[in-house]
Amino acid sequence: MKLPQPDFTPHFALPGSQPFRDRRAMMPWRSAMPIPKEQQATAWNALVNTITPPRKRLVYLHIPFCATHCSFCGFYQNRYDEDHCTKYTDALLREIEMEADSPWHQSAPIHAVYFGGGTPSALAAKDLARIITTLRQRLPLAPDCEITIEGRVLNFDDERIDACLDAGANRFSIGIQTFNSEIRKRMARTSDGPEARRFMEGLCRRDRAAVVCDLLFGLPGQDTKSWAEDLATVRDIGLDGVDLYALNLLPNTTLGKAVENKRITVPTPAERRDFYLQGWDFMNQNGWHSISNSNSHWGRTTRERNLYNLLIKRGADCLAFGSGGGGSVNGHSWMVERNLDSYFQGIENGTKPLMMMTQSTDTQYQWRHDLQAGIEVGRVPLDTLTPHSEVLLPLLEQWHQSGLSFDTSTCLRLTNEGRFWASNLLQSLQELILELNAKQ
Repeated sequence: MKLPQPDFTPHFALPGSQPFRDRRAMMPWRSAMPIPKEQQATAWNALVNTITPPRKRLVYLHIPFCATHCSFCGFYQNRYDEDHCTKYTDALLREIEMEADSPWHQSAPIHAVYFGGGTPSALAAKDLARIITTLRQRLPLAPDCEITIEGRVLNFDDERIDACLDAGANRFSIGIQTFNSEIRKRMARTSDGPEARRFMEGLCRRDRAAVVCDLLFGLPGQDTKSWAEDLATVRDIGLDGVDLYALNLLPNTTLGKAVENKRITVPTPAERRDFYLQGWDFMNQNGWHSISNSNSHWGRTTRERNLYNLLIKRGADCLAFGSGGGGSVNGHSWMVERNLDSYFQGIENGTKPLMMMTQSTDTQYQWRHDLQAGIEVGRVPLDTLTPHSEVLLPLLEQWHQSGLSFDTSTCLRLTNEGRFWASNLLQSLQELILELNAKQ
């Protein structure tokens, strides 16, 4: 049966030096049906008491506190308060204990644990140690489990760092964004560039865990010179790895509103693309390796594995704890209550405080994970995702002519230009493959 040709017009690259009007955020669309609030407890209990097919498994813990609200950040939930943090840790530990003995939580090894937020390093040293210790005692962590603590320079003192290391953390991911003092000030960061560098150098000198940092390109006031200085700093301070991310301008953030009102300007999409290509060239020239051929993650030493980020993009099961934490398993997704009072009340009642829960309406949802994983490493064998991949050839030809791929094969292999626009390509392919598979 010959399928009708899809309308490729919205997905074609534009003529000229900029293939798309803007770079989309990497937010893969999923077909899911909300589970009504009154049915969530029953659905949750059924889920955690079922042993699902063996898959890679992760744990995510959300720490919803920040001492300050950075102007670009859309993840801020609650201002840091020491008393709240202690109460929160007690509730988080109870949440873990409520679930730890379930068949689901004990049925497969956990390969990576990620403390995200918010600012996990805002917790007191004793609380960080209590959480890590409880996870190691109560959940089946793999012998080489990667345990990452996300943090920032502010308040991440020696006592907190030592507590994490002594309890078993083996990776630190620090949100630096830039070492440029002027740009950091504009982004409402409390420490200047030299202070941020000294902190990172001290963390590296301990030599007890992998140390990585995030750099953002496309920030207000950033140019190729300041970006080159950030890259050189990363090269020189002894890091195990670095993440090079494009700024995602979120409309509800302070920065997003300032750009919309034309009070602040940020680099254009073409300029952000040039920053990205500059970063690729710099990393290659200085002997760093792209971890598992990833679009954004670079390693200098063998200690940096970036397991959590790589596995989550491949559709690994994720057990989530903490207010605002999001998890997924076997076609189900959920988010824990973001409101702290509601979260505390749920834990006090002995129930999982769910804010929302969904179930995929696509029984063949694994293809979406495979597509996202392929885009992340720059190689997508389309014939494994749809039996009609040849229908996509006109689009693949046009993308190739625009410099986004190495050839016109249905095994899509992205150039560095294509890697920068990867989220645009991902969303186009998701829509088109869904349309093709629906016509089988």
